[in-house]
Amino acid sequence: MDLSQWLVAELDDTVARLRSQVLDLVPRERQGERMPGGNSIRWATFHVARHAALALAVVGRGPLTDDPRLASFGADAASPGNGLQEVEQPWAAGLDALAVDEFATSVFLDVRAYLTALSPDDLDDRPDTVERLRAAGIDDTVFGWLYRMWDQPLAFLVRWPLIGHVTNHVGEMIATRNQMGLSPFR
Repeated sequence: MDLSQWLVAELDDTVARLRSQVLDLVPRERQGERMPGGNSIRWATFHVARHAALALAVVGRGPLTDDPRLASFGADAASPGNGLQEVEQPWAAGLDALAVDEFATSVFLDVRAYLTALSPDDLDDRPDTVERLRAAGIDDTVFGWLYRMWDQPLAFLVRWPLIGHVTNHVGEMIATRNQMGLSPFR
């Protein structure tokens, strides 16, 4: 198995768990529910998709601004930086769970296509992350942590915002599903 196949398999596994262990088990009308101290499944899904879409833009495989997939969400959701916050934002109460699912599915298909085309040598490349985040309208006074975290070789962007971050939040969503009493293992 080559590296690209392994990365695609990792993403496919994570997206399959999101679908089969979370989105298919939690009714859409409940995906906006928050457990004490946590985020909703709807928010976590939107959040990881926004991060992945931005990471693709930073590596040159997506729009830095005006992502047409965000048009149906309204100005707050489409505003640069919105959705990147780890904590669910008040404006997210208006997000439609089906639209979030469709957005995330589209983003993950784009991530998959990108990973399919990667070679091991590509992972040493160092995109101009700072310039691309600025071009995307990401406020460095609000998201300074993102500028610092992402200013690394491409391998990091593949490992974290495109795969690992998604995997991390899928685990969070499974825990939320369980707290909602919807575990299939009870």
